[in-house]
Amino acid sequence: MRVNLIRKEKKALQFDIFRIAVTLGIIIPILVVAYLQFSLITERNFLQDEITRIEQDLDFYLPKEEEYKEFKAIVDQLKATPTVPEYKWDGPIEALGYLTPLRGTIDTFSLTSTSLNIRGRTIIGEELREFRQNLIDSPYFINVDLQTMEKQEVVSFVLTADIADFEEVE
Repeated sequence: MRVNLIRKEKKALQFDIFRIAVTLGIIIPILVVAYLQFSLITERNFLQDEITRIEQDLDFYLPKEEEYKEFKAIVDQLKATPTVPEYKWDGPIEALGYLTPLRGTIDTFSLTSTSLNIRGRTIIGEELREFRQNLIDSPYFINVDLQTMEKQEVVSFVLTADIADFEEVE
């Protein structure tokens, strides 16, 4: 009896194409389904985080939007009201802020439609003279007069001035 060993070795090395095709036909769809499932879970988690962030932003911005709408309604209402005419004393009051001496104070001032009364004090008499001259030079005041001046530790003074016509200033 003769046994041919070469043929048996050849058979062992041959591939069974059918088994390989069936195995790949099962493994590849399983891998595709696993990949798709993983990508869907990852995308779901990302979208859930995005939804949570947007909800937090809404919790912050919705009250702000309501506040904005309230302020917008107030602004619209203010725009709808007639404007207040320019008062004659706007410029003089602003000018006093620039004319007041650096080391001086204005204790009281009264402003009527035609005149200004100032009671104040300063450390140096020279600053009172400069203050009076600045009032004279200002286009807002005319007939500037130093009513009283007392010098003790500080120089106390009372000044009066007439307010120039609004039309003349512009």
